[in-house]
Amino acid sequence: MKKSIKVFAMLCIVVTMFVNVAFATSTTSAAYTPGFMRINKVTLQNIPTKVEGKVTFSGMTENEKIKILIVKDEIQRWYDVKLEDGAFHEEIWLIDGTGDYTVSVLVHVVDRKYRYGPTVKIENLTEVNRFTVPTLHVESNHEEIIELANEITKDSKNDMEKARRIHEWVSSNITYDYEKYYRQLAKNFDNEYGALHTFKTGTGVCYDYSNLVAALGRAANLQVKVIKGNYTAPGRSELHAWNEIYISEEDRWITLDSTFASSSVTKNYFDNSADFIYHEKLEVY
Repeated sequence: MKKSIKVFAMLCIVVTMFVNVAFATSTTSAAYTPGFMRINKVTLQNIPTKVEGKVTFSGMTENEKIKILIVKDEIQRWYDVKLEDGAFHEEIWLIDGTGDYTVSVLVHVVDRKYRYGPTVKIENLTEVNRFTVPTLHVESNHEEIIELANEITKDSKNDMEKARRIHEWVSSNITYDYEKYYRQLAKNFDNEYGALHTFKTGTGVCYDYSNLVAALGRAANLQVKVIKGNYTAPGRSELHAWNEIYISEEDRWITLDSTFASSSVTKNYFDNSADFIYHEKLEVY
């Protein structure tokens, strides 16, 4: 049965809380060896005090779960860390401009509580275009994402063709994850998110759709924004996410919504202002 786009809009949600933790406690237990810092069972390879746009975290831990916290001024960004037999190697772009950052490894304690592991201060010397690089849940540097982006956009003559092909692929190949949506309504945010997870599972909520579009677009050398906002149809306002892509040959940004396009039989939600009269932008990522 064909779904009504009006109903579907109510089933699209953006998660804004899931990367935050309840709190992190400090520690004074530290050990130092040449080239490494060890705190709370996390051994971190030394990080240069001055970097060019990105920072690399490499090391080992005996803990089951750690995160990385990057702070600049009043901005805090949390990143999950993938562990393989206790080893980790994460490359994170510093998307909040040049200047001083504090970067920390945090160790999971219980629930959403963490304590500090190694912490260092660095200076970023290079401005980064956040719409072209990998960011949280936009894994545009992953080999599977790059391979898919190359396949989708091969023989494309310009940015508009690339954008349209990516939009159509995501709209046609990803299914809306209603179970995740209902878990979120129940305030259960213990879910996996992001472009890579969405590609591998073939499902996601609107935040996942837009992350996959962004990852594929950035992997195809496009500038892509993830837009977080509201779908404000008469009588209601629902959390939602969609994308904007820069079209260099026309020197403009276009708007697209692969989540709505996947369910609509009358609209493609691609570069048509009439399709976006109820989209209210709140945040750009």
